Amino acid sequence: MRSLLLMATVAAVLSNPMAAGAQPFDWTVLELSTGPICGESAYPRPSFHSADAEIEQLFSRILRYTDAGRRHRTAGLASYYSSFFDGRKTANGEIFRNRKDSAAHLTLPLGTWIEVKARATGRTLRMRVNDRGPYAKKFAIDLSQAAARKLGVDRARDRYVEFRIIALPGESPLPEDLDHDLLARAADVAAAKRSAQAAIASGLTAE
Repeated sequence: MRSLLLMATVAAVLSNPMAAGAQPFDWTVLELSTGPICGESAYPRPSFHSADAEIEQLFSRILRYTDAGRRHRTAGLASYYSSFFDGRKTANGEIFRNRKDSAAHLTLPLGTWIEVKARATGRTLRMRVNDRGPYAKKFAIDLSQAAARKLGVDRARDRYVEFRIIALPGESPLPEDLDHDLLARAADVAAAKRSAQAAIASGLTAE
């Protein structure tokens, strides 16, 4: 019964993507609910032509990174390193350089690539997490001075940033010019997952 309800709900949402509220490049739509049925294999995937194998791989990565991001803090105030740390070792053994773009995060796997967006300036920057921190609870991420300067958070009164995973350790970052249609398809599947979960939860409550 649950599987039939799940498939019917997903099919309905995918057949009408606008009803799911999907918007290209709206990464908040891709924040999936956690639970026993959120595994990607449990849902039908959009069909791709055989020539689009690379696009399908990108699609799969987007969903995987979104699921991974839900387990970590990915928004909040940004701090930046003082000059005192320049030349010292980071948590992964690298030598920290303030003139290079890098970041510290408390829980993201070391070596993760992220794309950071500053709310005050609208600027975005890609960098790799190579250290642990910040240890003050009010901060979500610690940036090198170079990264903070490029984003404009070294001078802005509003130092709030959002960031998303664009590659896990050992992987190359996602392309910067991701296809609009690909992101829209990913948003459709994400919306379908949420709708299916809500339908199953409602069915279980009714029982």
